[in-house]
Amino acid sequence: MNDQAKKLRELVDTNKKNQKVIAVSSGKGGVGKTSIVANMAVALSNINKKVILFDGDLGLANVDIVLGIKTSYSIIDVINKSKKLEEIIVDYNQNLKIIPAGSGIEEISNVAENDLGEILDKLNELSAQSDVLLIDTGAGISKKVMTLLKNALDIVIVATPEPTSLADAYATIKILTLNYKRKDIKMFINMVKDKQEAQNVFNNMNNICEKFLHTKLDMASYSLFDKNLSSSIKSQKPIIQYNPDSSFSISIKRLINYFFSQNIKLIDNPIKMFFNNLFGRV
Repeated sequence: MNDQAKKLRELVDTNKKNQKVIAVSSGKGGVGKTSIVANMAVALSNINKKVILFDGDLGLANVDIVLGIKTSYSIIDVINKSKKLEEIIVDYNQNLKIIPAGSGIEEISNVAENDLGEILDKLNELSAQSDVLLIDTGAGISKKVMTLLKNALDIVIVATPEPTSLADAYATIKILTLNYKRKDIKMFINMVKDKQEAQNVFNNMNNICEKFLHTKLDMASYSLFDKNLSSSIKSQKPIIQYNPDSSFSISIKRLINYFFSQNIKLIDNPIKMFFNNLFGRV
């Protein structure tokens, strides 16, 4: 194990008793959001963190490509009683479990009371054994996306320097700020040419948000445009394993370092709280 991996493991282990719930979203697709979530999940699992990856896209439409896995079912099948929770969970490795969220997330809170208890008991049992819940919300500003985002402890919005990406990212931040009173949004600036461009893009977005939304953003990480990412996706192997020294892999390590070196929000079992809130059981 190299020194960098050792330091990262030691950093995370110091917060072993704390849980994190991190939702990653974007205003538009094609900005690398799923690659960020999936590689973060694998990287954390490789340093012995117990991770749940909760996928917000139908049938793991993106995560399966990045991680080389496949499933035909989702948590909706559990709600409909056609499958049990353990039948839809994908074990990527001994530390990483993936829950396909499927469609209809916005309707989850309307699950019949009789059906709710058993599902929550199993989800909460799973959460008690986990350190981190990562949520890939899908792109856009739909009710489905917002239902997942508003219940997360931490929110990361992914954007690139492209004007359309930034405009859609701002729209997402605006809804979260004005409708859900979120004032603690982080950003991941992806596909930049260098660190200075990442900082410029972030500064411009932060200035706009301060002026019109009266909120400050925080830059959690950034990544240069990395041709290795395309190769890793084609091989269906996460880039954190395919090329651990690539710029994208380094950005994932930077993202992990950001979250686990920040002051931990002391909330009792935040993963359990997320699932309870998602199902309308506060």
